[in-house]
Amino acid sequence: MNQKQTERKSLIVSSIVNLIIAGAGAWVFAVTHIQALFLDFFFSLIAMISSVLAVIISKVSKKRTIAYPDGLYFLEPLYAILKSLLTLSLLVVSVIGTSATAYEYFAHEAGSPMNIGPVLPYTISMVVLCFGLGLFNKAQNKKINNISTILTAESKSNFIDGLQSMGVGVAIVFLHLIDINSSLGFLHYTGDFFITVVLVLISLKQPIKVLISAFRELSGGTTDDKAIKGNINKVVNIYLDNVLPDFRCDIFKVGTQVNVHISLLKEVNQDVVQKLVDAKRRIIDELKIIYENIEIVINL
Repeated sequence: MNQKQTERKSLIVSSIVNLIIAGAGAWVFAVTHIQALFLDFFFSLIAMISSVLAVIISKVSKKRTIAYPDGLYFLEPLYAILKSLLTLSLLVVSVIGTSATAYEYFAHEAGSPMNIGPVLPYTISMVVLCFGLGLFNKAQNKKINNISTILTAESKSNFIDGLQSMGVGVAIVFLHLIDINSSLGFLHYTGDFFITVVLVLISLKQPIKVLISAFRELSGGTTDDKAIKGNINKVVNIYLDNVLPDFRCDIFKVGTQVNVHISLLKEVNQDVVQKLVDAKRRIIDELKIIYENIEIVINL
């Protein structure tokens, strides 16, 4: 099974599991009307829809056209960027929505206590599914040398979803221990706001990291993936150190496409040029085992 097939297989599994998670989230939100659970449900719904889109993108990104002779690999980081922006927008909107509810209670003592009955068994199930799916996508990406931008975005999204469910579960357990008539009884009315804020603070880091990394890919920057850089530089140095004393190796990654640019820092004679051609062939042959879609350019 090649890297693209592994990626698509993982995304199909993600689509099915995210559909189950989204369905369960819709049901429990309809029963409880807890905003934090709406965040959990909507996040799962986005994950399900984006997984389906990711399957399509994974299938077409390798195709070459007249307009894009190098392939449509740019669709992969573009997908990661759009998903990260959508996730960040959802987090912000959720905080704004629950803030209004908390304000109504503190300012006007208006509101109803949260219905937390079915939440705990739901959150336990969701934590297991989300973290399980996240570990699955991470393992599948590791199997293909962490080359997939899409699977990176998916696994990060799965873990965020799992953390949100875990946070809701912990908060609900805490609320079960609080007497509604005690000094902390206000949490039965405003706990939704505090739970959502904590979940958002926990979840912000991952989509921001994915957004920065994907934007770097899409804008033509060199990769910041240490594993990819280490693997490629090791092979390049093995074959070029004895041929070329001075060179610079720049590594670019766009989705699952890897481009290696080797720039000569000094003029070389024809004999060295021929050795470079031979070395390039050997480098490609060795790296193709790790990265199926790799190209090497030597700038003379």
